[in-house]
Amino acid sequence: VSQSRYAASESLQGLDLIAQKKSMDMFFKELKNDNGKATYGEAQVRANLEINAVDILLLSEDLRSERVKLKCISCGDESVVTRQWNPGENIEAYSCKACGAPLEVLSITDVIQDLSELADRGNTKVSFISADFNEGSMLLNAFGGIVGVLRYYTGV
Repeated sequence: VSQSRYAASESLQGLDLIAQKKSMDMFFKELKNDNGKATYGEAQVRANLEINAVDILLLSEDLRSERVKLKCISCGDESVVTRQWNPGENIEAYSCKACGAPLEVLSITDVIQDLSELADRGNTKVSFISADFNEGSMLLNAFGGIVGVLRYYTGV
């Protein structure tokens, strides 16, 4: 019985990997078509999610980034930075671009969680892609782990 469960589990993992490859193939097809329906990088994908233009959001399972909202303790200037997640990293090392004073952390949000919530609001399908195959590894290393297939050309 345990051997048949293992075989079933292996079969389901294989089907999941096939679905991930199909999603990545769709992105690469749109990228090659050069019709503006492929988007990549956090800023561009986020902008397209905000206008509900993303049909499929592809996120690397190995993406470890967070958005940090900061406020200057002197002039009150606010900013948001995205950084690789590094446990124990000193966020206080950031300084205000306007006046040079130290910044206080207002919030820290996981990028995957943040983008997934934006996708949910726009009825965008979300696929998490493993880096265990060539296209999945390319997603993380060449595109920063964040790409999307748009419903229509946006110019963003």
